[in-house]
Amino acid sequence: MPTPVATITNMTATGDLIVGPGGATTMVKGLPVSCMGDMVAGAMCITGSVIMSTAMTKLVKGRPVVNMGSMVVGVGPPPLCPPVSTTVMSTNMTVIV
Repeated sequence: MPTPVATITNMTATGDLIVGPGGATTMVKGLPVSCMGDMVAGAMCITGSVIMSTAMTKLVKGRPVVNMGSMVVGVGPPPLCPPVSTTVMSTNMTVIV
């Protein structure tokens, strides 16, 4: 069953935003789709990236698209800067078959 595709402004389960660069040639709801390797930033994940997609066969510019459930890792807030692991989770997504 297909899962919803994320765009560059979708959020992770911790409330951080996918900031891009995305696949600028493929748009969903007027925004570029997010691809594996895109950067993530926010309060819980100061800097991170999408490292694993659950849609490995859907490619944009040679990179798998990010969808709900894709894995994100990064660095948490100072002073400890702990590692952060989260998933892409948002309600504003579209299913592409």
